[in-house]
Amino acid sequence: MNIQQTLILVLFAALGIVFFVVVYKVKAAGGELFGRATINLSVQLLGKAFILLPNCFLLFETLGFKLSWLDVPEFLRWIGVFIFFEGVLFLSFSLIHLGRYTKMGLPKNDVIQLWTTGIYKLSRNPMYLGLIIVAIASVMLVPNPFNLVFAIAGILIHHKIIINEEIFLTERFGSQYLEYKKNTNRYL
Repeated sequence: MNIQQTLILVLFAALGIVFFVVVYKVKAAGGELFGRATINLSVQLLGKAFILLPNCFLLFETLGFKLSWLDVPEFLRWIGVFIFFEGVLFLSFSLIHLGRYTKMGLPKNDVIQLWTTGIYKLSRNPMYLGLIIVAIASVMLVPNPFNLVFAIAGILIHHKIIINEEIFLTERFGSQYLEYKKNTNRYL
């Protein structure tokens, strides 16, 4: 196993730990892990699967399963590892920042607040941005047409989810959210 593979596995492990700690905190505090779907539930679940499948491609390739259809030059692999690192950072910080309010979908019963500080000062959607960045890194590191299709489909579906969440947030928080939208980009 080379240093790139080791770094990728360490990053996957760190993200997994953050994810499970946050899920534990949500459940321990009586929070909702699953809210209302922002788009058709089947499409939303398909989008979640599509955006996560590139993670599987990357993990299996890292573990030695040959899924790449092309050889990636060394310097591009390092760029891909760096991009993956950035995606994991966005995902981890957004999960930690949301903490017990982390959920898939819109709140059913949870009282929520508008997050505009920390990682949410850089992006209105750092968790989705992290997922998108990880998918892009996966396509760079594991060039495979199926990986590319899953990543593109997942990104497009998540963009639609974001648009619908923005409508909800505008209705919920009004001028406070509109001001936030003026000062902070949707992605970066």
